[in-house]
Amino acid sequence: MKDIIIAYPVKSVAMQLRSMIEDEGFHVSYVCARGASVLSVAQGLNEGVIICASILSDMSAGVLAENLPVGFDIIALSKNGAESYMGNLISLPLPVNREEFLNTVAVLVSARSGFTRRKDNESELISNAKTVLMNQRNITETQAHKYLQSQSMKTGKKMVELAREIINDFTDQN
Repeated sequence: MKDIIIAYPVKSVAMQLRSMIEDEGFHVSYVCARGASVLSVAQGLNEGVIICASILSDMSAGVLAENLPVGFDIIALSKNGAESYMGNLISLPLPVNREEFLNTVAVLVSARSGFTRRKDNESELISNAKTVLMNQRNITETQAHKYLQSQSMKTGKKMVELAREIINDFTDQN
């Protein structure tokens, strides 16, 4: 199982997150207040999941994500209410939905390699699956992406696996 690192500038919030995660049976390996501390700890680990504020005192979650070694994913908790997914970074809005948050942690911690890292062909598959969903369900790209993400969390499958299934189902129907 991957190491879990919490990086939060407010110690009381970091401890609440740690408690919530450990109550679900996971072990939090490190608690840090700054991005530089996370980068230092990550250098000594093979893989992990970082749970952090979208902005730390010394860097944003995006900058942290760009500088982490391969094998690390980030769940950034965002005060602006935005939910987004890019590379090895998942941003969840505050106040956090406890179940969605813990499901996201569970999937990322148990995934064999970086769950959110994608190769170019995988990104294309996901994009094509979103197009199929948008056309079939008359929804936006954001809604299609959110659907893929929620199904991924519910089933424990990677988004690219779900994308292949959606495309195959669409191809079989036509």
